[in-house]
Amino acid sequence: MPRLLAALLVGAALLGTAVPARAQSLSDAFRKAAPSVVVVRAKGRDVGLGGVTRFSETGSGVLISADGKVMTAAHVVDAMDEITVEVIGGERVSAKVVASETAADLSLLQLERVPVRMQPAKMANSDTVRVGDQVMVIGAPYGLAYSMSAGWISARWPPNTVYKTMPLAEFFQTTATINTGNSGGPMFDVGAEVIGIVSHNISKSGGS
Repeated sequence: MPRLLAALLVGAALLGTAVPARAQSLSDAFRKAAPSVVVVRAKGRDVGLGGVTRFSETGSGVLISADGKVMTAAHVVDAMDEITVEVIGGERVSAKVVASETAADLSLLQLERVPVRMQPAKMANSDTVRVGDQVMVIGAPYGLAYSMSAGWISARWPPNTVYKTMPLAEFFQTTATINTGNSGGPMFDVGAEVIGIVSHNISKSGGS
């Protein structure tokens, strides 16, 4: 099983039978959390002997303040020329990097304006999260916006253990499905509070 890592900030039921409490909890958590999630679309360029090569990156992020601060992964937006975020409903807003820490793979974006459909996510105390806790990841795997996956915390990794190039990052390992486009997206607890930011997917294939 691939190891899926998030950097810390930190079924059908038969007619007449009750829906399991867990399903109700995750469904409610998704509806509560989704308005804070964004798709991050960044454009950059490389200058080489052959001229200028343009490229793009798609990731995810989460609104953490009412004035338009969005947290995402540094590797999605650093050194990019143009950054836009797409909110629920498809509206797009320009953004810029205002702070970044590559040693923790975290960047803070400032939105040009805050769309009316958005609302900031609540932040949890990630120190209280334990192995075995259920979690939810919302993002844009392969560009499929507002896709949710759920799983459990399967391990915790102290700083400077998993990635030596990120000595400031503590990691959760999770069984939740994570793929390209989830990077920078939020990991929520079942109360729809943010406990981490998706950073890396460790697998032989590169996907879950």
